[in-house]
Amino acid sequence: MERRLPASDFFSTPEPVAVAMPHLVTALDAALLGKMAYLTRCGIGLWNLPAPFDDEDRFDEMRETARFSAWALPLNQGEILSFSPRVHEAVFGGKAMFVDANFDEATLTRLAVSPGQRLATGAWITRAYHDLPELQELVEQCQWALIPLGLERSQALFVTSQAKADWIAKLQEWCDHDGRNQGVFRREAGQLWLVEKFAPPAYRRNSIGHHVDAFLSQLEIYFGQVEGSIPATVEERLAIRRELREQVARLNEPPAAG
Repeated sequence: MERRLPASDFFSTPEPVAVAMPHLVTALDAALLGKMAYLTRCGIGLWNLPAPFDDEDRFDEMRETARFSAWALPLNQGEILSFSPRVHEAVFGGKAMFVDANFDEATLTRLAVSPGQRLATGAWITRAYHDLPELQELVEQCQWALIPLGLERSQALFVTSQAKADWIAKLQEWCDHDGRNQGVFRREAGQLWLVEKFAPPAYRRNSIGHHVDAFLSQLEIYFGQVEGSIPATVEERLAIRRELREQVARLNEPPAAG
């Protein structure tokens, strides 16, 4: 089973360089970050955010500067791999990407920059890292990058150098066994799409059951026994989400000619 989403939902440029690179898109969560650490055998750093712990294990959430390699320190790796509130906020609040914490910071400073531009409306926007024309040059040197993707930054684009393209197959296999969707960007009939493949039914069913169990447990912690009200509430929220998505789709439609 597959679904197709327009690539324009993710990229601001019509010809993103990332789609020609070895790549995969899947849900961004702590499990994925753990898999990245295992797959790449790297300490993971979050560019461009100062790591909160220094070499003496002192925490400073207001730190404005720090060497990028500080992300490789054990306590900072704990922040990354737990997808801590600080990391979560950085991902969903601005432009960010995960790379090898020990990669050359000077190269990141040169290639992983996100210049801004003024729109006709007067709004000021900055280019996301997955839109960088220099992305391929960067990844060929640092071997991989994991870039938050989508309006809610709830997915991530994993891109690798050609030399590490086998990591994509390994991640695809892990996604299937974890029951999660995985996608690649593909051009079909002149249009670029994210073609998202569902996991095999048994793995998908197990994963959905696990997430539902966790959701129900959380509801019970906060609100006590809520079984009777759940189906109606879920239906109501689904209708609201459907309406919101339709509104967003209408806002994204190009203006009518003439």
